[in-house]
Amino acid sequence: MAATKNIVLKIDVISDTICPWCFIGKRRLEKAMSQFTSTHPNVSFDVEWHPFQLSPTMSKTNPKPKMEHYIRKFGEERANAMVPYIKSVGEPEGISFSYGGVMANTLDSHRLIHWSRQFGCQNQVVEELFKDYFEREQNIGDASVLAAAAERAGIDKNKALSYLKSDQDVDSVSAAVEENRINSMGGVPNYKIQHKFTFPGAQEPASFVAFFEKALHQLQSTL
Repeated sequence: MAATKNIVLKIDVISDTICPWCFIGKRRLEKAMSQFTSTHPNVSFDVEWHPFQLSPTMSKTNPKPKMEHYIRKFGEERANAMVPYIKSVGEPEGISFSYGGVMANTLDSHRLIHWSRQFGCQNQVVEELFKDYFEREQNIGDASVLAAAAERAGIDKNKALSYLKSDQDVDSVSAAVEENRINSMGGVPNYKIQHKFTFPGAQEPASFVAFFEKALHQLQSTL
């Protein structure tokens, strides 16, 4: 009997590090991948993260309190209603959302995510940045905070700090942000599986699994 061929499904995720639904979506995606590999042991996933900026004009050097920003953007009534709602959605996903702390420009966080892929720990870096911003009330516009997140993910802290203080990848990551904005990515998260199946939003795990099945079926038909 021939051995079952190992298959890798590629998932591209467009997100911002200050987007609560992107954090929720990450956790749901991970649940779905775990469920899928339990029934398809020959399948693995390659997840790659791509940049988007919800507030591209936000200052890097002059961060603003989160709630001040949300009240200015959504109005006080809507912002105050949003907080308990997001907390209630995050809790089943193991996320303890906090709306203290500050918000700053996210470009450097996306540069770090882009750079970290070469070390094989991009997903861990994304997780640490989400935790920093949403749970630990850290300023993810601060290079030292970003470097510490990289270190927790397994990257040399000094190497990360040197990278962040340079201009490396500023132009290419900025261009990617703009490209994702132009391509009708009006909101995030946004997912593409096998460069074909695209869908938006923090879907429930069952929705991810259905797309995995479609992608796997199509891929197997070409093997």
